Amino acid sequence: MPPISLHLADCDAWLPAVFAACLSADEQARAQRFRHAIDRDRFIVRRGLLRRLLGERLGIEAARVPLEPGPAGKPMLAAAELRRAGVATANGPPGFNLARSGGLALYAFLPLANARAVTGPAAPDGPAIGVDLERIDTARRTLADLRRIADHFAPEESRFLAGLPDDEAAAVFYRLWTGKEACLKCLGTGIGGWGPTLADVVIDLNPEGSVNGTARTASGRSWRVACFMPCPGHSAAVAVPAEEGPEANLPLDIDLMSIEPEAAERAVSRVAAPPPERAPEAP
Repeated sequence: MPPISLHLADCDAWLPAVFAACLSADEQARAQRFRHAIDRDRFIVRRGLLRRLLGERLGIEAARVPLEPGPAGKPMLAAAELRRAGVATANGPPGFNLARSGGLALYAFLPLANARAVTGPAAPDGPAIGVDLERIDTARRTLADLRRIADHFAPEESRFLAGLPDDEAAAVFYRLWTGKEACLKCLGTGIGGWGPTLADVVIDLNPEGSVNGTARTASGRSWRVACFMPCPGHSAAVAVPAEEGPEANLPLDIDLMSIEPEAAERAVSRVAAPPPERAPEAP
């Protein structure tokens, strides 16, 4: 399989006005329902970038990309709308997924020539891929919190984490968490859906705690998984259904790139901007 394309974006670096016009009426209404401006602006940029990236692959304008929510809310392409619009997709709609953490968004796209469909409780009509992104924040979630959450993992994973020293456990926890979430998002359900649970999806670990590239369920589902750090302080994973044959256990090849706004599209990022200078003390 050719490399999976991954795009990392700091949504706070874009001006939301750049994308507002390309959103659908439903997306614009959803944006206005956010209580806080920062959440509204991030949604507009996040969805606008998704439309732009898909439009580049489909050869159409971002506003014409026919996005619709799947049964569990996962954004999907409306294949019938693409056909009516005369967009040729010989291998089916492009397989894609996105994840977010704070102001960051991570987009994943399958190479079209090797896309493989999947059957799941809320799977898309076409090739499937799942991606997850999490900030490693041990101040907000202590190691004790992570170990409690891991009690809901598969028994062998929980035992493995319990036996790790504290300085290694957090990194392994986030590999497991993002890997499981990517597999479940590949099915269209995600955590809390009506499909497999966190405990059902078992990430195969090497003895030192790295992911060996595969995941499985007792019912026979299997995935190829890649776990990585897309930027400092963050953990991510991408998953696709496992193929049969010699490539079934090969590591996934990923191509990760950052996408940056043009000068006219740039805002001052809430993440990257330096803190304001301290105001002088009052006399």
